[in-house]
Amino acid sequence: MLHTAPIDHADRLAGGAPAGESDERLVARVRAGSDAAFATIVIRYREPLLGFAARLLGGSHADAEDVVQDAFIRALRGLRASDRPMVLRPWLYMIVRNRAYDHIRAARPADGADRLQLVAAPEHSDPFESAAAREELDRVVAEIGRLPDRQRLALVQREMCGASHRELSDRLGTSIPATKSLLVRARTSLAEAVAA
Repeated sequence: MLHTAPIDHADRLAGGAPAGESDERLVARVRAGSDAAFATIVIRYREPLLGFAARLLGGSHADAEDVVQDAFIRALRGLRASDRPMVLRPWLYMIVRNRAYDHIRAARPADGADRLQLVAAPEHSDPFESAAAREELDRVVAEIGRLPDRQRLALVQREMCGASHRELSDRLGTSIPATKSLLVRARTSLAEAVAA
């Protein structure tokens, strides 16, 4: 479990009320060496990221904890290693998504017969139908992985997390019409790729 340091008095004076600070300001303070700023980021994003990871991992809260913990460790390293401009929220969600996919891949059995058991099919379904459903699901997941990062993030956040267009525009740092356009492009590209 990532332990966050209490926000110290000096950080409070330097940056105002940390809970109300913008992500951009927190990122700048983390890059300047403030552990308290990173603690604020953890407090701000831990619960939403846990929910997101749990959905990606099929509801496994223990695995979600591990994934988010690892994501925060990677995020801290990444923030301190680079000063390139970035939008914090979608970047954190992308790290969690990538770690969750890595976790799923690592846990996936190599034997094809075992993989069929993962298919959610009716009790009396034909094994051929189960295999076909699994192949189609694998194809959809692969095509989602090929979408450009912003389209993929918008699609996953909207479809899996139920994010509103306003929430998406805030997370992606764009306007609501631009967010809707990203979603349309993502859905169109995905539908064309799967149909091909």
